Amino acid sequence: MKKNNMRLYVLLIFFLIAGTKNVFSQITSPDSYKACYYYDGYWSDWKSQYDWEIKGSYNGFIIYDKFTHPSNYFFKFYVAGRIAPDKKEIKQHYKSKTWWEYGGSVEYYVCDVYPTFKDCIKELGRPLKKEDLETTEYQNKLSILRASYLSKGNSFSPTGLTKKSSPAKIKIAPYPKKSKVPQVYNIWFDGVGLGFDMGWRFFENRR
Repeated sequence: MKKNNMRLYVLLIFFLIAGTKNVFSQITSPDSYKACYYYDGYWSDWKSQYDWEIKGSYNGFIIYDKFTHPSNYFFKFYVAGRIAPDKKEIKQHYKSKTWWEYGGSVEYYVCDVYPTFKDCIKELGRPLKKEDLETTEYQNKLSILRASYLSKGNSFSPTGLTKKSSPAKIKIAPYPKKSKVPQVYNIWFDGVGLGFDMGWRFFENRR
């Protein structure tokens, strides 16, 4: 094999291996995502979310559990009016440490026992999921709640899992030009905040 052909062959093998490693790592990295929450005047610590998956774009996405159907998402947000910035804007924001700010909306779930998002994150440490209503702990708390209503002469008809939509303010942290895409989101709604770190995961469309 000629020297030039050999060099091309080696480069081809290198890029094939590197590409496979990147795809594999992006899918299986245990620290792909991290989340934290703001309420009562303080942010919680960042916590790795090993079982979470996301689907969408940099203008908003759903969060759901791995190995489940995306329609079972437990949190969703949308960034209104975001246009992917050019290299100059990215550089300016990163240099000045200026966050991008947008309006938007969120969707999440509540229930009788955890009637607000704040209740969910304080008691569960995360957004509410459908399967939370099937646990013994939830049924016990629901029984206590029912007894409290009945003791006051009130009727009690549980509503179960309820989807709630709210307006939101969404802030995106500045990121280096070489990254080209957002990494950290702060999502503010209903008196609380959710911080989401994408780590080094990327959407296919990097806009």
